[in-house]
Amino acid sequence: MTGNQLRLRRAGARDVDYLLDLQVDPDVAPFLSAGRAATREELMEEIQRSLVEPEAFGRLMIEAPFEREWRLVGAIGFERANKRSRIARVGGLAVHPDFRGRGLGKAAVRELARVLFSELGYHRLEAGVYGFNERGMAAIEKAGFVREGVKRRAYRPAGEWVDAVEFGLLVDEF
Repeated sequence: MTGNQLRLRRAGARDVDYLLDLQVDPDVAPFLSAGRAATREELMEEIQRSLVEPEAFGRLMIEAPFEREWRLVGAIGFERANKRSRIARVGGLAVHPDFRGRGLGKAAVRELARVLFSELGYHRLEAGVYGFNERGMAAIEKAGFVREGVKRRAYRPAGEWVDAVEFGLLVDEF
């Protein structure tokens, strides 16, 4: 899965340490779902599921070219939300702080959308972002998603209730 400035690949066992380090980074952790896989074992289960059910679930690594080599710059994922209606939920976007400000979040979301629509046959993509995550909302909107609503005080990631802003993207809008 390759775009102009990055590529996505299925995560493997060799990526677990990177994923663990990324999602506990203090500049990343507050913006990720509190219900995400948080242990080595849970991540390995997700990676295995991604390999066994490639059309229904994806734990993907984001790579970008830097200094003549492809480097890991983050992660993203998806999960089928409705098989009959061909809806997938995009989530888990995390760009390492060292690589922010280069449009990689938007590019990763666009590349994932391209794959989900053109290669896996999805009709609709959905994404939810914590209401305080301005950078995440900007990346999703710049990738073409439309803001569809707010789930008020829907989640409690760090002991405080927060809104979730919901977005959608249809295949014919892409």
